[in-house]
Amino acid sequence: MRLRSTALGLAVMVIIFGGIGISKLSGAWVTESQKVAAPIKAGAFAGLANPADIRGSYTFGDVSKNFGIPVQVLAKAFGLENEKDPAALKVKDLESKFSSLDKEIGTASVRLFVALYKGLPYEISGDTYMPAPAVEILKSSGTLKPDQLKYVEAHSVDISRVK
Repeated sequence: MRLRSTALGLAVMVIIFGGIGISKLSGAWVTESQKVAAPIKAGAFAGLANPADIRGSYTFGDVSKNFGIPVQVLAKAFGLENEKDPAALKVKDLESKFSSLDKEIGTASVRLFVALYKGLPYEISGDTYMPAPAVEILKSSGTLKPDQLKYVEAHSVDISRVK
């Protein structure tokens, strides 16, 4: 049996676009990153999202979705409650937003805040600073252990002078 070039071309198009259509209908066709934090692998918190997996490309909306912290709480903690769309703010943009400070506030700060806010394990490497509003939110939660409270108080940064 011989196929004519038009029939073969048509068959190829049907296979390609039919496969894409079926993949889309089944939900298997994904062209964007899903931004899902890796789970904690062991211990009492196994299976929960790991704050150490928060990446700079995550938005506050992604963090909220992964960890169940309202975007408004994240925005208030990092002094961004006046932003038009705080859910769209990328975590990595905090470093440039607070670049005028003598202490770095960035992705590690968000990781630490999320871990302490949710009571999840997180290993601090180096000095991680947090904005004073974030420290106040954590203190008011009443869930910090004495060593955690001492750490966040010692690593609190006044962000009131940042525009």
